[in-house]
Amino acid sequence: MLDSAQARSLFPVTNDWAYLNNAYRGPISLPAAAAAKGYIDSLCTRGVTAWADWERIWEDTHSEFAAFIGAARDEVQLLANATDALTRVTLGIDWQPGDHAIVYLRDYPGVVRPVLDLVRRGVQVTTLPEPENGQRSVRSFVDAFTPRTRLVAASWVDFRSGFKLDVAALAGACRARGVLCAIDAVQAIGANPVDAHALGADALTFASRKYLNGLDAIGALYIRADAIDKVAPHSRGTYSVPRPFDFNSVEQPHADGARRYMLGAPAMPQVYALQAALRLQRETGTAAIHAATAKLAQETRERARAAGFATFGDDWPAEARSQIVSIRRDGKLASEDLSDRLMAAKVAASARQGILRIAPHWYNTSADLQRLFAALE
Repeated sequence: MLDSAQARSLFPVTNDWAYLNNAYRGPISLPAAAAAKGYIDSLCTRGVTAWADWERIWEDTHSEFAAFIGAARDEVQLLANATDALTRVTLGIDWQPGDHAIVYLRDYPGVVRPVLDLVRRGVQVTTLPEPENGQRSVRSFVDAFTPRTRLVAASWVDFRSGFKLDVAALAGACRARGVLCAIDAVQAIGANPVDAHALGADALTFASRKYLNGLDAIGALYIRADAIDKVAPHSRGTYSVPRPFDFNSVEQPHADGARRYMLGAPAMPQVYALQAALRLQRETGTAAIHAATAKLAQETRERARAAGFATFGDDWPAEARSQIVSIRRDGKLASEDLSDRLMAAKVAASARQGILRIAPHWYNTSADLQRLFAALE
């Protein structure tokens, strides 16, 4: 684990800001920025003659991402974003009128909307109500199962409250009933170790731009090997076949594994940046990053309690608390100028819809939290 000064030196945003808004957008690191620029420079100076290098980076990044989440290469495909990845699942199931899906109504819109869109295909969708304390349970999904349930979609870590769902338990309940389990892991990856096979979900969706500290417009789909045949590609494109550049053979079968879900040309600056971001996290140590981030989240809770603020999660089991800490905007925190005050103090946090969301990462320090709570006084 890098010491605090070393870690912060890799993220220039920390020179001026107490940057605690990683659940909205993580800052890019110097290595990731340099990698993305390296691709652009190669395009500028070499054009398509650099194709072999691009192709190698593309394939290596897939393999490194798969290893990072404990998956096989053929279970992973880089796509445009997490919602793009989820729609590969929602549109890939062979839905029949009267089939059933389940989602929490106040889950992330990128999870909820693709499921609600299935209504136009004749699918019945149950939207679970949000508990007052934000504590979602596996039991709530199980109680909503019907004989026609075919899909459950949920976030591993909730973007509003920070509640961490017991994915392994939910995936086990789904498998016992033959229901596909799709989990949005955007707010988990990068701050929590991920072992896709141990979690047991049929599909996991990811984005690079939050706790992985990569660029926008790149995400990933993990789909468990024995679930691939249950999720057909909703379309075919240039890259979704075994020989994409055999232009004389237009009619080809699907490519093996998750590669079949790719359609068009990849966003290579994002791929280069993602590879560098993954390597930085791997070299730092995912367990060490998780421990450091969890420690900062716990300190955030303690400082909030000392200041008299109410946080989500004080009555949750410890394992349900993530790195995201959401404070209820009661009393003086309800002031409409809260965002302006934080910006003036150079504190990046998310003040929205009744909560103040604090989302630290491994390069943050206690000094960042001290500046935050000083701005809240």
